[in-house]
Amino acid sequence: MRGNPGDAWYDPPVRIALWHGWLLEGSGSNVGTARVAEVLRASGHDVLLVCQEGHPERYPWIDAFGTVDDDGPSDLVPNAATAAPGRCVLLRPRIGPLLPVFVVDEYEGFDVKRFVDLTDAELDEYLHRNVEALRQAVTWHRSDVVIAGHAFPGPVVARRALGPSRYVAHVHGSDLEYAIRPDRRYRALANEGLVAARAVVGASADVLDRTIGLVPGIEHLLRIVPPGVAADFRPRPRAEALLTTAASLDRDPETAHGRPVTLDAEVERALERRDAGALDELATAYDQQAPDPGAAEILRSLAPLEGPLIGYIGKLIPQKGVPTMLAAAAASSTAPPVLVVGFGSQREWLHALVRALRTGDDDVLRWLRDPGGMPLDTELPPRPDLRVSFTGRLDHRYAPGALAALDVLVVPSILDEAFGMVSIEGAAAGALPLVSRHSALAEVAHAFEDEVGHPGQFSFEPGAGAVRNLAERIDDLVSLPSDERGELRERVAAFATRRWSWERTASLLLEAGAD
Repeated sequence: MRGNPGDAWYDPPVRIALWHGWLLEGSGSNVGTARVAEVLRASGHDVLLVCQEGHPERYPWIDAFGTVDDDGPSDLVPNAATAAPGRCVLLRPRIGPLLPVFVVDEYEGFDVKRFVDLTDAELDEYLHRNVEALRQAVTWHRSDVVIAGHAFPGPVVARRALGPSRYVAHVHGSDLEYAIRPDRRYRALANEGLVAARAVVGASADVLDRTIGLVPGIEHLLRIVPPGVAADFRPRPRAEALLTTAASLDRDPETAHGRPVTLDAEVERALERRDAGALDELATAYDQQAPDPGAAEILRSLAPLEGPLIGYIGKLIPQKGVPTMLAAAAASSTAPPVLVVGFGSQREWLHALVRALRTGDDDVLRWLRDPGGMPLDTELPPRPDLRVSFTGRLDHRYAPGALAALDVLVVPSILDEAFGMVSIEGAAAGALPLVSRHSALAEVAHAFEDEVGHPGQFSFEPGAGAVRNLAERIDDLVSLPSDERGELRERVAAFATRRWSWERTASLLLEAGAD
């Protein structure tokens, strides 16, 4: 028997479908989609989540899940969900083995290929399967409101499945820079989907400005819908936050599949040979989605730390600018300890960089800068005291504790960002944001700087000289007297919690779909 949206649940006020082409963790759009679905369910709405999440059983706000294709939804599998006045059903479109992405990562069960590398036949097949799946899912669900993720592919999928004015397009940013800007095929497809949307929403003025620069003529459809901050992100004493998180990691069997510490020696050997291919290959030798086996001990080792701690959380890919942060920490006069939380193809290169920064080996630094493509724009003296700790990926269960332990959260992205959601999550947890002053990151920085009355305090100038610029800002923040820095962290946390909420995000999305 096929699933029935009325079986075992009452009908809440609004039936809302969210189309998202990927997972529910690991990127801002993934996490944002999950948070919106969770809040809508908690508010009494009937949520249909159409995405490729392969482990819906991990989410206690998903009531049931199944698959969907041109024959309609499969039987639903009940999930052990927490009680709520609404419900959320996840349907996973059957799209075959190929999953197109904006940035290459590992996706369990899929062959991954960048959108810009797809053949026309592969692109047509991907769109066709998603169109049929969404049409069947929305018909089954009887959705009142449909939110289609990204400027592409969600809107064009929704237009072909449902018709014009039946959906809201939710632009996230990676779609613009990794597909629509470099490939004219995606500019045409984005235009097809966006011009027919009921509304086009984005997290910031910057991302919407970039959208109309690529797809003009949709200015009358635009609305700003900022992301939110979950209640999990709150200030806590460092020792409490890290020890509690470490205890949870001790119970996580997935840590056995993360990066083993023995790879450090392999990185050194690859670095001695100047073997770029070996560094790339090492990043595939373990499960990038899992925390490191030693993550809990890393956090415990930082718990007694009394001085400032800075950090980064997110993807470890070139576009995120993590080498700039590491080099800036080494170039700073204070050289605070650094916590790096994340996953991605650049991780082994970052381990190599830390080694080179400690030894001050100019030949290695030049190799990392040129063949390695790392934006190291300054001569750096040896910093044998540089302390950098890696944990691997820490998901929504662990990230709040890691962020609460930081004095400063650095967001050094090189490429334009639609918002930089992690900066407000970190701020809500009490970590002072320090972001690259461009795109929507500049908007976020200005908001915090205006709140505390110190222009430029939470941002640094990117581009040439970025390492020195960031090093100076790090020194400024970590050199503040501890009581002054603590008061500043409290003000920033209170402001972030007051200004950004997922309840408001969900409400604005519903308004965009209803107007």
